[in-house]
Amino acid sequence: MVFLTILIDALTFSGYLFQVKMGSMPVYAVGIAVQAVATLILIVWTLTFHRKRFRSPMFFGFFTATFSYGILLMSAAINALVLILYVMNIMGINHVIFS
Repeated sequence: MVFLTILIDALTFSGYLFQVKMGSMPVYAVGIAVQAVATLILIVWTLTFHRKRFRSPMFFGFFTATFSYGILLMSAAINALVLILYVMNIMGINHVIFS
């Protein structure tokens, strides 16, 4: 599952680079659809992760995520933030992602 997460991240990043190069509204619409599907998949995978999620609290004194679950959590969070930036760009609120 972690390998698939990294593949989804590579796909969304290559889609972002394509959008930066092309820079038109139909390309942005396709990009936001791809980003929304990828974010939804990653959030579902995060919530249905069946392996060990946290390490022993004796190590640092609080719960820390395992390496594979940490990759999945970070990927889902970053893709969700990028999706919010895509929506803000489409709506004309903020043009940080595509200036």
